[in-house]
Amino acid sequence: YFSGGGGSGASSSIKINLNKLFDSYRDDVANSPDTIGPDGSMKYFENLGVNLEGMDALAVMEVIQAPTMGEIGRQGFVDGWASVNADTLDKQKSHLKSLEQRLPSDKEAFEKIYKYTFNLGKTSGAKAVPLDSAIAFWDLLFTSPLSAVRWTSPNSPWFEWWTEFLGSEWKKSVNKDMWNETLKFAKLTLDDEAMSFWDESSSWPSVIDDFVEWVKKEKRPSQDNVDEMEE
Repeated sequence: YFSGGGGSGASSSIKINLNKLFDSYRDDVANSPDTIGPDGSMKYFENLGVNLEGMDALAVMEVIQAPTMGEIGRQGFVDGWASVNADTLDKQKSHLKSLEQRLPSDKEAFEKIYKYTFNLGKTSGAKAVPLDSAIAFWDLLFTSPLSAVRWTSPNSPWFEWWTEFLGSEWKKSVNKDMWNETLKFAKLTLDDEAMSFWDESSSWPSVIDDFVEWVKKEKRPSQDNVDEMEE
């Protein structure tokens, strides 16, 4: 699929071509020979025809295992593109086009990109993503036309509610467990809008427990009253 790190069977000529392509975008050859910095990264994505503010950029970064936003490492670039035999810009564009066509229906591929995005959101040495960055990435991942998990349903604009809740009730950063469990929760809500899968004994992060209670209180108070009357 899209994971980098493969390419062990790729011919040496493919890797030679990819190293040459990588070299052409480096910003600081003398001090950082194995890194493409912000300027070179921007130029590369422009030449690839990728919208840096779109989910297609996240998909490419997952392929090449980019360590952070605005930085590309040699090994990830070479191994990632070699694993799909894409050693020229045209071949990379072709791979990206194919990837974009199947992403909206490929939840497994989406989950790989989603989980990798957490790494992009962290600052160096940090274990969590700042809340504003997490919300920006969630916006890309949950609302993009390329997303396999569009987090909204006919009667519940889930992502709007999630960001509203976080803005008023949650001021902390987002750790890896919260990041991964949010996707799990999102997929379940799309299958079960009533959230009957959730109960107080479930092992969800506390922020998701709080969100469920907030939805019941702030967005579905009449439903809550009906439930109480039925009891």
